[in-house]
Amino acid sequence: GPAIGAGLGLALACDVRVASPAAKMGVTFVGLGIHPGMGTSHFLPLAVGEQVAARMMLTGEVVGGEQALRERLVASLDEDAEAAAVEVAAQMA
Repeated sequence: GPAIGAGLGLALACDVRVASPAAKMGVTFVGLGIHPGMGTSHFLPLAVGEQVAARMMLTGEVVGGEQALRERLVASLDEDAEAAAVEVAAQMA
């Protein structure tokens, strides 16, 4: 499902992120007039760089899976993202 707001904050705390090409991710706190919580303002620039992070946090932009991969928000895309994430986790164990 979508990783929007706090959901993206939780995903950003992960070492490796795998998503579906149909994924939607965004930092939509700006639309509520509040600061991005859950460490988003710390972890997002580490993942995607300062410029992309600033754009996402200041505009509330929601990106799809392909853009998330291009901008390094996710490590890989897979139609069955859950199975791919389990496979990556098994390699790490």
